[in-house]
Amino acid sequence: MVRSVPKAADVVGVPFLPPARLSTAATRVRGALAGMTKRMAPPPVAILEGLFGLLDHRVLVALCDADVPDLLAGPMHLDDLARQAGADRERLERLLRAAAVNGWVRFDRRGRVRPTPFTRFLRRDHPGGWRAWVDFAGGPEITSAVARVSVAPGTDPFLAANGAPFFDWMSEHPDRWRTFDEAMSAGARMHALALLAALDWPVDSSICDVGGGTGQLLATMLDLLPQATGTVLDLPDVVARATQRERLTAQVGDMFDAVPAGFDTYLLVNVLHDWGDDDVATILSTLAAAAGPARIVVVDADHPKRPRDRIATGADVLMAALTGGGRERDGGALATLAAAAGLRLVDSTRLASGDWAHELRVTAPRAAHP
Repeated sequence: MVRSVPKAADVVGVPFLPPARLSTAATRVRGALAGMTKRMAPPPVAILEGLFGLLDHRVLVALCDADVPDLLAGPMHLDDLARQAGADRERLERLLRAAAVNGWVRFDRRGRVRPTPFTRFLRRDHPGGWRAWVDFAGGPEITSAVARVSVAPGTDPFLAANGAPFFDWMSEHPDRWRTFDEAMSAGARMHALALLAALDWPVDSSICDVGGGTGQLLATMLDLLPQATGTVLDLPDVVARATQRERLTAQVGDMFDAVPAGFDTYLLVNVLHDWGDDDVATILSTLAAAAGPARIVVVDADHPKRPRDRIATGADVLMAALTGGGRERDGGALATLAAAAGLRLVDSTRLASGDWAHELRVTAPRAAHP
């Protein structure tokens, strides 16, 4: 069977992956326009809009739970849509009106509900896989952890809400871990395209994706690098569900203990932001011991002094909710942690995804004086 090469239109919804500077500029323009809109609102209106934002989340989850994106292949009358969804017509209409304000669906002049490009991306069969993010973020273990986010020092909201740290809890709930894997795979496809576009890759690259989950990022990269090879390193339960690809190996391992040597690139994509500084230092020390002359590429969101990107700031708060110390870091913070692990930051590249790819290398030992 011939496998189709991943397309930007399927992964990110545009005909081609834009240059990072263009996507960054677009994000800033959108942020500026959104900020302007909020500043135009009287303070009470802005407060209510902020509080009602939590309802947007539930609307999106409820519509996906009712399979509305899958049923809405074209314009439909509310009666028909409610009947096929097995939903109460009045309640469904109220949710759809809220969805229309967000652009997830639209109503035409005849009162029919129509899909939008966003609706199509929420279908279960869409190749981008972004529906999994709704299924993951809508889980009660996630919403209860987010509800526990506070400014109290030393707190782990997920632990407080669910009785165990995030990854321990996930290992005891394999159905939810599979949903998490699928959500991570959607982002992995996007990051794969962004990394291939932004960094140089030798034709015969050998790549180790550390903490790479089921290997979707590497699978996407190998589809587009036909002479490259890759290994995804993760815990046993995750490796057991690894994607099957030629030239892709799944290896059981723990990045806190040891990482296999012999690759020319080591990837840590949205991994370090799961951990506090002490744990990051341990992970980077393990990488430094294995990497030798190879490059280590760390991909995470930025953390600039002036917040601009809503997704990046949202990801940072999500890390506060799901982990005991995870966070987004800027290049300076990463460089400090890397230096303590015997690594140096040699380059930082903005990706079209909005994240940064930071290249680390093992610090050359100083020559002994005679």
